[in-house]
Amino acid sequence: MARRIPKKIVFIGSSSIYGKGDTELGGFVQRFRFRFETLDPHNIVYALGIFGENANSLAIRLSRELPPRRPHLIGIYPGFNDICRIGGPKAENSVALDSFRQTVRQLLQTSKTIAPSFLMTGIPFDEQRTTPFRNSDSYFYQADADLYNQAMRESATAEMIPILEFDNLWRDQEFITLLSEDGLHANPKGHQLLYEQTWNFISKNYF
Repeated sequence: MARRIPKKIVFIGSSSIYGKGDTELGGFVQRFRFRFETLDPHNIVYALGIFGENANSLAIRLSRELPPRRPHLIGIYPGFNDICRIGGPKAENSVALDSFRQTVRQLLQTSKTIAPSFLMTGIPFDEQRTTPFRNSDSYFYQADADLYNQAMRESATAEMIPILEFDNLWRDQEFITLLSEDGLHANPKGHQLLYEQTWNFISKNYF
């Protein structure tokens, strides 16, 4: 039986979804949209990204915003806002790891009742520019990111949700050259790579 290609694809998550850091073409989802929507007049790509969103608000928004759009495929990018240490390098993470893990699992449970879904791990970043982040009192550490990425993997595995491993794919690259000035988000070159990796992943698994 031939695989049914999804016509409506929703990408939901934090600022990388709306294209933070891409000053040329608006991000990897927008680049995906440019290609995908030209293949068929019925194809639609939604980019539902919010700067600073954590997993809890993402879970709430997913349950409210996705059903009316009736997607055929959902890509989820929680990002790293939950790991942020506000106030100093020894402050607690904004969201505790166990709470984050539970929330991600719950949002995946909700998502897969709406449409087939996949989870995207966060990209590696330049800790020299994120401790602190842009001269603020917010700190992002790669060790924290690794723990929270692993929690996402465990949740996705438990829910039998496919995973697009951006963090592992990027560690094979000179990823510092793929980051924007803030050291946390991808630059245009990085978003181009994210687009290519996303296209390959979806083509392999859903086309």
